[in-house]
Amino acid sequence: MPDQPPTRKDLRYESQLKQRVKDNPRDQFAIYELVHSLWSNGERDEAVDYCRRLIEIPEISGTLLEAAAKFFLDNKFLKDAVPCYQRLASMHPERALSHFYLGRIYEQMGDVDRATKEHQRAIELEPENAECHYRFGVTLARHNRFEEAEGCYRRAIDLDRAHSNAYTNLGYLLDLKGEGDTALQLFRKAVQFNPQSAAAHFNLGALYGDAGMHERAIHEFEMAIELDPRSAEGHYNLGLALFERGSIGDAIESFKKAIKLDGRHKDAYLYLGLAYDKKGLYGKAVKSLQQALHVDPENPTILYHIGLCYNRLDEPSKAIPPLKRAIEINPDDGKAYYYLGVVYDKAGQVDKAQENYRTADLKFQKS
Repeated sequence: MPDQPPTRKDLRYESQLKQRVKDNPRDQFAIYELVHSLWSNGERDEAVDYCRRLIEIPEISGTLLEAAAKFFLDNKFLKDAVPCYQRLASMHPERALSHFYLGRIYEQMGDVDRATKEHQRAIELEPENAECHYRFGVTLARHNRFEEAEGCYRRAIDLDRAHSNAYTNLGYLLDLKGEGDTALQLFRKAVQFNPQSAAAHFNLGALYGDAGMHERAIHEFEMAIELDPRSAEGHYNLGLALFERGSIGDAIESFKKAIKLDGRHKDAYLYLGLAYDKKGLYGKAVKSLQQALHVDPENPTILYHIGLCYNRLDEPSKAIPPLKRAIEINPDDGKAYYYLGVVYDKAGQVDKAQENYRTADLKFQKS
């Protein structure tokens, strides 16, 4: 629905456009204006219907056909966008743009072979176009063809030394390969060439965080959130950096924001629970950890921490089941055996406590 209800002026203009189209069903510009007016006023289905009518006009101009294709693509009507770009490719066989967009569409539709073919055709037509190489790299990376993707990103950077997204994506691949120092340099370049890229700040912050440079990580995550305030991952990672720095209250607020944006973010629930635990708010910690467990019911780490919180609440009978389940899933966790011994001790089951202490001892010796 629209952010604001349509005004009388909006509705009057829409009515005038409809009359123009009724008088002349091939009035391309009136139909195009009507599409955007209807969409802005929240009449989405009708807007799409009129856009479909627009592209059926045989003599439609290339400019309006391209605008209709972009309308369909931006609003995720991918099947409608395909014939538009195919027609544009026929109208302008020398241009790479239509093949470039067809590659993106087919990739989103999961048709990797067609996506690859269209990206390759775009590169054949415009081999010096950095964006064509970059987009082909994105498609390859999404389907785990990382070495080929790396080559595409490097080629994009060779052609355009200021291609921020290529630096970002290449840095991400190199980080996966364990080349953290090189990745850090690439993320810095990405920020340098495009300080408005939330992704570049986010990735740079993640590497700073991995390196224990929490102040720098916090700064980069704050920049990323300023640019993209609806990023659950941005708020979660900011919370993580604040947690590591010891700013537990601020971390709690960041984890809450991440959860508000993504109600199934199990790691945000987990660390919110750990943050409450550090503040001594064990009841709130258990609640958050149980929400994490609801998303990921077989996670031994979550089960282990639920057991610890119940132990701290001095409720050994409630601590025993999650600790036992954690051990069933991960039988090599010496700490879980130890704390299971502790809660059995509290529950007055001395034999079981001693048995778990001995097992914990063996696990610790092995590790």
